[in-house]
Amino acid sequence: MKEKRQTIQKGLVWDAVTHATNHPNAEQIYESIVEKHPSISRATVYRNLNSLVEEGKVTRVRVLGGPDHFDRTLGNHYHIQCVDCKRVDDLELYKNFNLSDQMIDSKGYLLESYEIVFNGICPECQKIRAAKKQ
Repeated sequence: MKEKRQTIQKGLVWDAVTHATNHPNAEQIYESIVEKHPSISRATVYRNLNSLVEEGKVTRVRVLGGPDHFDRTLGNHYHIQCVDCKRVDDLELYKNFNLSDQMIDSKGYLLESYEIVFNGICPECQKIRAAKKQ
């Protein structure tokens, strides 16, 4: 992965991703930057996000039925997406659920990497659902 030149705009995007407490999508990253830097464009944010992914500095989390989200944590780990609000978070499983990078499947593939996104309901949406039932 060839590192591209560092620009002020790329630095702003990098800061927004690394300081996020969740896994924001591109629009959320844009909104967090434009508050302090109103001259930045959506296209610039999207282009720099893609560049950071290509450079291996940020992970793209692909989810069904919604926009890609971005994660500062590199390496294989698990994500969960709320089926109601579409929020994406890291998932820490209670039981020993681990995939070995050396696993070979039944067809002979050597596993090099994986992307796993579980679906669930976040705590906030659980409260909303519970309130609606009352």
